[in-house]
Amino acid sequence: MNGFLASMFAEMGARRRRMRAMFGDRGQALVEFLVLGGLLLGSLGLIVGEGMIRAAPWGIAVPFAFVIGFVAIEVRRQAELKANGDEAKIGSRFDWIALLWSFGCALLGVAAFVLAWTAQPHAAEHDDWQPPREAVDVDIAPR
Repeated sequence: MNGFLASMFAEMGARRRRMRAMFGDRGQALVEFLVLGGLLLGSLGLIVGEGMIRAAPWGIAVPFAFVIGFVAIEVRRQAELKANGDEAKIGSRFDWIALLWSFGCALLGVAAFVLAWTAQPHAAEHDDWQPPREAVDVDIAPR
């Protein structure tokens, strides 16, 4: 497990450097901002209003799904790297897979927030129930 985590974090750093070379400094920063912003909206944004969690409860699970998917992508990358060994080709392909996964999770987070924000809060039902006349003993009578 120790080798897996070290390799994963090394690949994350290399992936960030390749993204920076591809998109430029500002483009790479914008991509990371959009991904993290979408994940943040999906989880923390659901507690902004009353009843938002009932509208899209899956928004809280988006960051966990993001991490699990990212680890699964890394497991596949390391397995393919051991089998084939062409690090440049494998790294480039898994860069796009990780980028698409990140954007997908960010969009799910934003969708959860939008669904929850636009949902109408659950209205409490108004009961017109009154106790039966014989249930309340009142000594007041009309004159």
